[in-house]
Amino acid sequence: MERKKGMRRRQSVWGKSGALLALLGLLSGCGYGFSGGGSVLPAEVKNIYIPMVTNNTTESTLTPVITEALRDRFDRFGAVTVVDSYDAADAVLEVKVLKVKRGTRTSVAGTDAALQLDTQLTLFGELRQVDGSLLWLEPEISVTRAFGNTRSAVVASSADFANSTLGSSDLSGLTQRELSRNQEQEALTQLADVAAKRIYDAAVSPDF
Repeated sequence: MERKKGMRRRQSVWGKSGALLALLGLLSGCGYGFSGGGSVLPAEVKNIYIPMVTNNTTESTLTPVITEALRDRFDRFGAVTVVDSYDAADAVLEVKVLKVKRGTRTSVAGTDAALQLDTQLTLFGELRQVDGSLLWLEPEISVTRAFGNTRSAVVASSADFANSTLGSSDLSGLTQRELSRNQEQEALTQLADVAAKRIYDAAVSPDF
């Protein structure tokens, strides 16, 4: 009896495994793939050139930050290769920083003092083959992130703070303005990474 139960359990496991493999095979045949493991681009598009982004704002530091985030994201998974020149490319990704918008998320009750601020980054993205054929276009890509504007609003134990360039001991040595500016720069860097992922997922990754 125990042996028969064991056989039934093994058959059940193998049955589920076989069904899963069959499903994966079916999805693969339909053109689906996992994030990072495929591309919706034409087979001939293997090399992509990503020039420095065009920046229509006064935030000059965004130009190298977003450009590097894009190059890293597109080169990371191996679906395409990021090349250093237009001549070596099959397609070109053009990205423009359209605007940076700031707003208050939370404030001290009864005052105008902001505890947390929102920074919204809006970009334009376009991927074209070198012959001019349009592969992907998104006129407005918006990503938003909040950051603490006062020491009381900066949570030193949070994951965002742990990934920042500040340490807990640094907070007391910064003026209010320095703290706010530092936190916003961290938010912009994180927004660049989020935007790069959004662009890559929309332009390259297959839907699943």
